Amino acid sequence: MVNQKLGATMKGQQTTRTIFDTVTASAAGAVQYNFFQTFNGKTALETNLTTNKLDSSESMVIKSIFLAIDPGSDPQAGTLTAQGMMNLNIIVGNQVVLKDFPINFNAGGRGVAFDRLHTAPDNNIVEVRLATDIVIPPQVNFQANLLLAETTSLVDTKLTMELKGYGVIFSAGATF
Repeated sequence: MVNQKLGATMKGQQTTRTIFDTVTASAAGAVQYNFFQTFNGKTALETNLTTNKLDSSESMVIKSIFLAIDPGSDPQAGTLTAQGMMNLNIIVGNQVVLKDFPINFNAGGRGVAFDRLHTAPDNNIVEVRLATDIVIPPQVNFQANLLLAETTSLVDTKLTMELKGYGVIFSAGATF
C-alpha cells in the first residue's frame, strides 16, 4: 500500500527517510537560497544526495521540514536568525507543492508555532511538522527555495535544510 501511495513500481524496503542539503551564501546580504539543486564539491556532512531525483525504486513522503542557520565566521557581524521573515517554496516536478510558507513562525520562543507542540530552543533552528503529505515520487526533480527578508548574512553563512519523513528504498532481498 505504501508503494502504491508513493508511486514506487518495485517492491522495496519501507523506512524512515531523511535528505538534507547545505547552501553557503555566495555574497554578503544574500536573500535567495536554493536547496537540492547543486551538489558538486559538497561533503557528506553538507548533503546526502548526488542528484535532485530519487532513484527509480525510491520515493519519499515529507512529514517534517528542518532548517538550521550557521551565521558564519563572525557571529557578531552576521546576525541572520531563523526568526526573520522568510518564505519557503518546495517544488516537485513542475508543481509548487508548498508555496510562500513562512517557516519562521516556528522559530524561537514566540509561542506561535504551527504545530503547537514546541518552541525552538535556539533562534538558528526551526522545524515544522506538516499536516498534509508532500510526496516525492521516483525519478522526479525536486527542490526547495528559501527567500529571506533580512540581508544580514555573511559570505560564509550556511543554511542546512533537512526533509524528514518515510519512504521506500531499494531492497535487493532474494533477487540477487
